[in-house]
Amino acid sequence: MNSWLKNSVDINRITLSFSDKREKEFRSYYFKNSINTTRFSIVLVMVLYLLFSFLDNMVAKESFMLFVKVRFFIIAPVLIITFLLSFHKKFILFWQELLFIIYLISSGGIIFMMVTIPNEPLYSSGLMLIFLAGSVLIKLRFFISSLAGWLSIFLFNFIALYFYNIDIKYVITNDFFFLAALVIGMFAAYYAEIFDRQNFELISQLAQKSDEIKVNNENLEQTVELRTKLLNIKNHELEDEISRRIVVEGELVKAKERAEQSDRLKSAFLANMSHEIRTPMNAIIGFSNLLTEVEDKAELNKFIDIIVKNGDHLLVLINDIIDLSRIEAGILDVQMQDFNINSLLSEIYDIFIIDNNVVNKRLKLIVNKGCDDKNAYINTDYTRLKQIIINLVNNASKYTEEGSIEIGYSLSNNNLYFYVKDTGVGISENQQAFIFDRFMQITLNNTPGSEGNGLGLAITQTYLKMMGGSISLRSKMGVGSEFSFKLPVEVLKNTK
Repeated sequence: MNSWLKNSVDINRITLSFSDKREKEFRSYYFKNSINTTRFSIVLVMVLYLLFSFLDNMVAKESFMLFVKVRFFIIAPVLIITFLLSFHKKFILFWQELLFIIYLISSGGIIFMMVTIPNEPLYSSGLMLIFLAGSVLIKLRFFISSLAGWLSIFLFNFIALYFYNIDIKYVITNDFFFLAALVIGMFAAYYAEIFDRQNFELISQLAQKSDEIKVNNENLEQTVELRTKLLNIKNHELEDEISRRIVVEGELVKAKERAEQSDRLKSAFLANMSHEIRTPMNAIIGFSNLLTEVEDKAELNKFIDIIVKNGDHLLVLINDIIDLSRIEAGILDVQMQDFNINSLLSEIYDIFIIDNNVVNKRLKLIVNKGCDDKNAYINTDYTRLKQIIINLVNNASKYTEEGSIEIGYSLSNNNLYFYVKDTGVGISENQQAFIFDRFMQITLNNTPGSEGNGLGLAITQTYLKMMGGSISLRSKMGVGSEFSFKLPVEVLKNTK
């Protein structure tokens, strides 16, 4: 902390105040982090102050009523009013000044009791307690608490010597202990404020770096969008060139073969990229999460450098992914047709009853048909719906080691409500927030070999949005997961 203070050229070494706009921001930060402690301390001080009236009855019976008036009719109301004012939205504007005042009033009350019965040392202990508690407990800042402490000692000496003519030995003896308590309190307040200001600067720097990362991410997204548009333009140019060659050279068959070969290369390229893209993405996510735990600026810059480098790597990979631009461009169309959803479920059951994951793990596959065959005819996109259900069941089979997978549906008010429930490992809450993001593969330690390209759930959500539906997830670690979606369909009545 001393090193931080030496390197902070814009801070007053006496008042520990910033010389720029950071001071206003720090005061707001300090208030938010201190107000609850201040309120608790005011209540605690008030209770202790009033409870000490039992001491008055024991050691100061002649002045007992006078002391009661001081405690209950001067000190207590001030503390109560301050506590109530702390809930006002403008309390932040004057809270340190008001705490300074109640500090002096509280110490003044004890000083009055000390000079009234100077032979009783218990009240001296009370003033030393105020020196220590006032510096740290009620969250007075260093300069103000120090000023209040010195003023209290001055008031004690002035009142004791000039108004009550108390023996100077008594005054000097108490001064020795008061100064010791005050110095200890000053040291505590001094280093506590340095610590608070150091934390404030670290948080400010972290926020600034986070803003820079956000800007870089926005620039990255713009670059990806621009590259995608350029790729689309290049694709159109390539198609025009192929068409021109077909017309000029009359090699329709050869051109078709080249186009099919190009599609296969694109598929192989995307399959390879789905594996390669996880490495930089994991690094970016991992070190972004670690940003809140950095201990110094050097480590913060190191993490940011790693994030930027992996971001650049990721940008190169993204520029080579062509198929995603087709979804972004809205090339996929919804093809509506009539079909029996019970028949669709039977097809999916036949697919997965021989799936390696289901067979090797001996999973139980359960199908719950919400309607009989006669009332199970609907009108929607058969191909997209089948792919959605396959994606969800395939996802469940990968992450379920034992137990069952249950699929089922219900029809109500021209809406299809579908669910896929498993007894798998489950998904943690923080992973649920981004499980539908593209390329975000949830990899669990106890499900080896289940990694994929991370596109299944993202494509499922995209299909549902195209068809006007929505998907949701409920999951608990160690219990299982349930994916459910709602899809508007036309329910065909009286179909034989």
